[in-house]
Amino acid sequence: MKKFKSTGFAVLYLAIPILLQFIIGIELQIHIMLMQWRGKEIPDNILKQMLRDYGFNLILIAMTNLILIAGMGSWYYFIRKRRDVSAVDYRKILSLKTVACVAALAFFAQYACSIVMTVISVTFPHSFRNYVKLMEGVDINVLPAWATLFIVAVWAPLAEEIVFRAMIFRTLRKGFAFWPAAILSGLAFGVYHMNLVQGVYASLLGVLLAYIYEKTNSILGVYMFHLVFNLMNYVQSFVQQQLGIPQLLQGLITLVLMAAAVPGLAACIYWLSRIYRKQGIEN
Repeated sequence: MKKFKSTGFAVLYLAIPILLQFIIGIELQIHIMLMQWRGKEIPDNILKQMLRDYGFNLILIAMTNLILIAGMGSWYYFIRKRRDVSAVDYRKILSLKTVACVAALAFFAQYACSIVMTVISVTFPHSFRNYVKLMEGVDINVLPAWATLFIVAVWAPLAEEIVFRAMIFRTLRKGFAFWPAAILSGLAFGVYHMNLVQGVYASLLGVLLAYIYEKTNSILGVYMFHLVFNLMNYVQSFVQQQLGIPQLLQGLITLVLMAAAVPGLAACIYWLSRIYRKQGIEN
């Protein structure tokens, strides 16, 4: 019964952000129709340009995440405050050891994802090309740099961690052992991204994030990971531009870091387990 109940609530929590995206998209279409009904003609070329505009889409993403943070964040806060009695050691999460470990995990996870994307680019080239086109929408130059960084690296991770770790994984954990709950919540995280490339690596990341949440018993640890992970692409691009690193050298450095990714991840996971050795994981 517990498994059925926790799965049902997890599906509900996943449906909320997906439906919210559709509702905002429908609202946009209704707004355009009302403008046209009132006699405000919108030329087709301008309409298509607006719908393809990456900055406009980023703002819609920010609006979606605002609603999720306000709604599901409040829900999580009051549920946890009233029903959960397990203490969270925020000082330990914010200690130098934990912060360094989580940041190192995010660093190596970025290059582990590069391995996954390389495999997908060879096996599913069409899907990978679509992914590359999609990623143009979160380029640092789409909006003012501070706005893009805030939406992609600060705002979106908070919304996603509230939904997928604080709500979905935490709910599944009430009915399942750690590994089934982590895998199911990871798959939900992959489905939410709605494209093959992100779906695969987000599912794998979702399992890792569930592990961090299990150990720290808080969304603070997973939020730090997610923030660093999303920031890394922008930081790398900035450093490469400032230092003027040749393309060949950049490629060699990336290959070395990709080779170190899996051993680095394993070492950091072990390090985190040592920091939080008292928090055992039920298999």
